[in-house]
Amino acid sequence: MSKPDETSAVGTDSPKPLPGRHLAPRHERPNRWLASLGVLSVLLVAVLLVVRASGVGQEPRRRPAATASTADVLGPPPPPPARPAVFGNLVSNWSFEQDLRGWSAVGPATVGRELQGRTSGSAAAVRVLGRQPQPVGLVLPKAVPSAQEGSRYVASAWVRSTPPGLKVTLRLVTTGGGSEASQAVTTTPPGDRWSRVTVTHTVAAAQSSLDLQIMAAGVHSGEALFVDEVELREGRTP
Repeated sequence: MSKPDETSAVGTDSPKPLPGRHLAPRHERPNRWLASLGVLSVLLVAVLLVVRASGVGQEPRRRPAATASTADVLGPPPPPPARPAVFGNLVSNWSFEQDLRGWSAVGPATVGRELQGRTSGSAAAVRVLGRQPQPVGLVLPKAVPSAQEGSRYVASAWVRSTPPGLKVTLRLVTTGGGSEASQAVTTTPPGDRWSRVTVTHTVAAAQSSLDLQIMAAGVHSGEALFVDEVELREGRTP
């Protein structure tokens, strides 16, 4: 008997599958790296949403500026403290920083404090009451309560007025033991400038006191005389 043709048997039999892992054809394999990229994109978007919601890395919001001022919180600023009296000055309230203690108005006038004195703080302001021009001013009674006979005193004051050109007289008047007086006159300069007037007085009567007066003549309604930094010393020029 003839043997079967081995060549034809080999050609007709289908190949046996090899043992182990079976792989799909290349054109049927999924594109795994694209799938991984999609997952990473989803995770990245989720992380960004979480970061944005929590505010991490964002510039902090600016708070609106406070509208209340220091004056609203603490109240109005206190008045400036009284300037210390110049050494040897017998006038305690000489610069009118706090009040007009010790001083009185002369003539039909009102007296008050005015800001912006000669150097700082306040000054005394004398204003006429009524429509007719009047002599008005300030007086410090008993500036020297007990003046010895033969003692010498020198007084000075800084003055200005609105309008300028007023004649201002500074007087030291002996009271109690006599009626003697010494005076000096100045004319107020234009603008906001100040003028200094100085007077010297020697006490002739025993058991006397001294009044200090600052007067301006012919002050009209609406005008004012300003006085600041009044000094009174014994025995030497201030």
